[in-house]
Amino acid sequence: MKGFVAPSIALLLSIVIYFINLSALPYLSRVYNLLRLAVYPFFELKGNVQENTKRIVETYLFLRNVSEENYRLRQELEEYKLYKAQLLACESNLKSLSQAIDLPLPSGKYSIVYANVVAYDPSGRDTFVLINKGQDKDISEGMLVFSGENLVGIVDSVYGSSSRIRTVFSEEFTLSVGVGDKAYIYRGGFPMGSLLHVKVDDKINVGDVVYVRVPGKVFPQLKVGTVQRVSHDGKGFFKKVDVKPSADVRGAYLILVIRERL
Repeated sequence: MKGFVAPSIALLLSIVIYFINLSALPYLSRVYNLLRLAVYPFFELKGNVQENTKRIVETYLFLRNVSEENYRLRQELEEYKLYKAQLLACESNLKSLSQAIDLPLPSGKYSIVYANVVAYDPSGRDTFVLINKGQDKDISEGMLVFSGENLVGIVDSVYGSSSRIRTVFSEEFTLSVGVGDKAYIYRGGFPMGSLLHVKVDDKINVGDVVYVRVPGKVFPQLKVGTVQRVSHDGKGFFKKVDVKPSADVRGAYLILVIRERL
């Protein structure tokens, strides 16, 4: 309040001098001009502060609304990608009905949990990540984790409000997968994973998609990776198949957990 006393007095004197026309007197004109110069910057500053504060508040509210809307749209986008993967699984199953009549078809909507990554593998190999959801969201070991259409990994350990995810880059990661109409076992690795027990006469080509295919389960046809290299040294019954994982662990904005154990 003390800071407003002097400008207020100066303003009052300026108004009084102006209305009684004393500013026309030669001796008081200088006083009037000095008072006006003293008061004008104060009110100009006050106006600028008010205008800038208004703009800052409006900008903050706008950015907050945009951020909330952006997060909601990202969630919807991830759901649509999951539905697309489900449709691909339906198509694959329908093609296989002639060979396996009792093969189940996908059912309804999957129960999923949204999570964010809170820690990465410090080695830089992306063999695991930590997410900010755990027992508090009914997550348990053995649940698949994905981002977009790509499989990220599987829940390895669960804590109160966090979980550890073993990713497709981990050598300890193994999962039943499919390539075309054939079933294999995928083993993780960095920077390449591999398919196990691929027979020499199996038709697998570079660029083929490796997808989730778990016996007795009907999961979305999530992409594990693509075949990068196929080789055989002429010995044994199996050939070597290298697979490049599709997941971008550090670039994933949202991590989704399918709340159904393997």
